[in-house]
Amino acid sequence: MNDTVESVSRRPTLRRTLGPAVLLLAVILLISTLHYLTDPGQALWHVVYQRLYYGPIIVGAYWYGVRGGLLAAIATTAAYAPHIAMTWSADAPYEASQYAEIVMFYAAGLFVGLLADTQRRLTDRYQRAAAELEQANRELRESHAQLARADRLSALGQMAAGLAHELRNPLAGVNGAIEIVAEHAQAGTPQAEFAGIAQKELRRLDDLVTRFLAYARPHPPALRLVESGRVVEQVVALLRPELERQGVSARVDPASAWPPLSVDPEQIQQVLLNVLLNAVQASPRGSTVRVHSRTEPRFLAIDVSDEGPGIPEEHLSQVFDPFFTTKPRGTGLGLAVSARIVNAHHGSIDARRNAEHGTTVSIRLPLSEDGAPAVRSGP
Repeated sequence: MNDTVESVSRRPTLRRTLGPAVLLLAVILLISTLHYLTDPGQALWHVVYQRLYYGPIIVGAYWYGVRGGLLAAIATTAAYAPHIAMTWSADAPYEASQYAEIVMFYAAGLFVGLLADTQRRLTDRYQRAAAELEQANRELRESHAQLARADRLSALGQMAAGLAHELRNPLAGVNGAIEIVAEHAQAGTPQAEFAGIAQKELRRLDDLVTRFLAYARPHPPALRLVESGRVVEQVVALLRPELERQGVSARVDPASAWPPLSVDPEQIQQVLLNVLLNAVQASPRGSTVRVHSRTEPRFLAIDVSDEGPGIPEEHLSQVFDPFFTTKPRGTGLGLAVSARIVNAHHGSIDARRNAEHGTTVSIRLPLSEDGAPAVRSGP
């Protein structure tokens, strides 16, 4: 089957190669036919035909290099040499000059072929250098953008940390006051209803402050060897109520597919919780969120795939930016915190649209060697 597919894929290339070669051979045969059909007494025409042979030889050398030039010269010799032997054998000096002309056919094919091969090598080298330069420029632009982004995030993180710290105490006081109001309010009254709303919003605000602090003041991972499959199962168990509420099921690879990792389990649980929660909330009822493991060179890749509408292409490069969100009530910090945690583990995280529908987020974490931590703990 593979041989059939390979032969089919080669056919256009063979067609492009053989087509011009057949044309050159036809021109050589046409010129030779003119030689055979023209009276030997019309020497001028034979000289003209002889010079016409250089056309297909030079073109063959230009198209196919040295090999093409020499093959064209061989074809010319095979077509023209019998004519020399049959027609000019009685005139030894002229016959010798014709055979000398055949030698010039080979010299022309070789010389032009060498020039064509040299030009082709120089062109390929130039194109490779241009591609490498473009790649270097692209990487330089990306590095510059990342540095600018890092500067902005650093300033933003410092501001957020200060603001979150200042908000913590007033929030605690307001929450205490609301709890007192809720305790004295009778069930079913507007006071109890408004107190419940206020408590819910205060919890949301406190969660936002906590996320601010987690992003602005991340602590280095405390690595230890854990069963990665167990960590995933614990996160799925935590999300069980949300899965049931959304009407979504989760399918996780069996435990044998998960190698051990040296990670901070609490931090990686937070990453998986953020990613899985987004996948569950984006999935329609009756769909399945899949958690799949792949072993790559030196990394374990964890793919979380949903069957939702998928992240728009124009937003894929922004989903890990802080405060970017497409949710009406989202904070835009969950994936940003996740990216920072994964980077602290010397891993990577990215998102892509699936071929049919939905999104896949891939988390890559370094594999352990002989049970030792894959990265150092600490800054």
